[in-house]
Amino acid sequence: MKVADEETPLVKGKNPSIDNDDDASHDSRDFEPLMDRVKDVIKVYWSLGFIAFGGPTAHIGIFQDHLVRFHHWLKEDLFLELFALGQGLPGPTSTQLLISTAATHGGVLGGSIAFLMWSLPGFIVLTTASLFLYGIIDPSNPPIWLLGVPPAAVALIFKAFYGFAQKLDTLGVALAMLACAVSVLINHDENIPSNSSQIVYPVLLFGGGLLTYLDAHRSKPIGTYSK
Repeated sequence: MKVADEETPLVKGKNPSIDNDDDASHDSRDFEPLMDRVKDVIKVYWSLGFIAFGGPTAHIGIFQDHLVRFHHWLKEDLFLELFALGQGLPGPTSTQLLISTAATHGGVLGGSIAFLMWSLPGFIVLTTASLFLYGIIDPSNPPIWLLGVPPAAVALIFKAFYGFAQKLDTLGVALAMLACAVSVLINHDENIPSNSSQIVYPVLLFGGGLLTYLDAHRSKPIGTYSK
């Protein structure tokens, strides 16, 4: 996996290291300078802070639609690789994925600008809400429409999961279902502390990686692996 920097230009708005394995076939005169690539990042990412509803899981699906399927800036495999890397690191995966995908096009500057545009709308809205919301809405009697917003966001989360599930092989589906079952269990079993997710989720990530590694080295693996 290669992240573009100031010395890795785009060819006609696309990263040659992503779209074509043979970089030598491109004329260097077609390469776009850094500031042009940063402008491309602004054009593509400015709206994401306004349309990415539903929380981090739903954001992943929106990024996939926006960057992979509509703009064709990333191949599916690279997007999933960046997503897996973000899942294995502390912090919000959706924000990490946003920065890393922007950095593949605009370098560090492009990734930083994308992060600012991503965070600023939510910062403004939530800061304003924290200052004035309780003066407008009674927290003990919230309006009916406000109660319907969180359930509606479930549809965005399901869409994101469905998009990823289509790319999973047999082992991937089995690991996903196991992780879902564990997540439901630790959140709805009164005998399991709710804060156990702080330990359980990293263990699931490590266990999934270990099982995949062991399966890949079997003579007849369950999963599908490219050599």
